[in-house]
Order: sequence, then C-alpha cells, then structure tokens
Amino acid sequence: MTDYTALAEAAAVMDRLWSFGGWEVTQTHESLRRYLIEETFEVLDAVESGDPDELREELGDLLLQVLFHSRIAEANGQFTVDDVAATLVAKLAARSPHLTNGHTGPLDVAEQEAAWEIAKKAEKARASCLDGIAMAQPALSLADKVIERAMRAGFPADLVPDALRVVRITGTGDTESTLRSEILAFAGSIRAAEKAAHTDGVPHGGLDEDAWRRYWTPMDRPRGGPADEHRGGPADEHRGGSADEHRG
Repeated sequence: MTDYTALAEAAAVMDRLWSFGGWEVTQTHESLRRYLIEETFEVLDAVESGDPDELREELGDLLLQVLFHSRIAEANGQFTVDDVAATLVAKLAARSPHLTNGHTGPLDVAEQEAAWEIAKKAEKARASCLDGIAMAQPALSLADKVIERAMRAGFPADLVPDALRVVRITGTGDTESTLRSEILAFAGSIRAAEKAAHTDGVPHGGLDEDAWRRYWTPMDRPRGGPADEHRGGPADEHRGGSADEHRG
C-alpha cells in the first residue's frame, strides 16, 4: 500500500505559506486562472515528451493549483482540500459500483463505461446534451466536444456548420476568438432547439434526427474573410514559452 504522507505534507505546506500573509493571501480564484491554464498545458507537454521525471514535476505544479484554490475557498468559509478529496471519493464510489459490491477479477471495459455514464446521468439532471461541457476550454477542443455530444444525441451530421469543420487562418485576425464565436453560436442553437422541443412535450434527450431538423434554427454566426483552410485539425501548432515568470 502506498504511503501518502507527502500528500498530507503538501497540504500542510500550503497552510503554512498561507499563514505568513504574503503574496498567497492576495490571490483569488480569478487571479490564479492563468497559472492553472499554463500548468495544465505543461502537464500535457510532459505527457507528450514521455519523460516520467518531467511529468512528475508538472503534476506537482498542477497539484499546487488544487491546494491553492482549496485554501482560498477555506479562507472564504466554503470548503477545504479535504472536502475536495471527499467529494472525489464519493463520486468514484457512486460511479464505480465494483468498488463496493464485492466484485473481484477483471472488469469488462464496455460495461464499466456504461455503468459510469448511467450513474453520471442519475447524479445530474441535465436539460441539454451540452450540459457539463467546460465552455472555457480552448476553442478547438470545445468544438470537438460540442460536436461529439450533439452527434451522440442524434444531431444530423449535415447540420454541423462548415465553419466548424474548417480552421481558417487569415494572418490578420484571432482564429481562437473566431472559432469560439462559431461554436458558441452553434451551442446556442442546440440549446434553443432542445428548449423548443421540450416546450412541445419532447422529453430531455428524446430528439431523433427528424426532430432535430424540425426544431433546428441556426443562429447568426460571424463570417471570416479569405483564408488558408486546413481540415481536420489545428492549422498551426507551436509551443511558446511563458512571457513572464509564474509560480509552479
């Protein structure tokens, strides 16, 4: 059994840093957003590198963000890092019945995934197939997730806007913002169709392909100018360094 002494010590160190009343206590959830984003991308870089030492270090930096946000919440009388861990344990137990039902031996992966989704749906009554998607994620991954959810809910593939099938680079605009505007408009249209259907008595999750077409009214979306087109993925990829020093 793994000894988790260092994990408890990390939480204690965060408490001690907080006790000095310096830079740490001036931070808010909002002010730490950029660090959380940077550390997440650095973890992804470490995964891609295949270097376990680099991954261990970057996961530690990401853990710092969990401890930091939890400490801010504790100071605000909201929750502690122990509450965060307890919430996770309860979620895993609820969505993984084999943890508590005496199951032994290997699991069928398909059955495990199905049980997870069933438990997840039971926990959270959702009015839209898009509920639960992190809308703050980068536009490209957001588009991928929104389209995936819509297709899983029976949305006709031919109604997906061309603007979400192509990444355009003009060299003069902000590709991220343009794509985000497109995907948010698409998501808004999906929610509007679901709401209209529900008003007519269609249960949540009850839209089939014909029903989607009947209720579908696409919202206006901004149009881009002449551009190079790259189908199926990001047009340009580069890894940039941080513009300034940051903690972690």
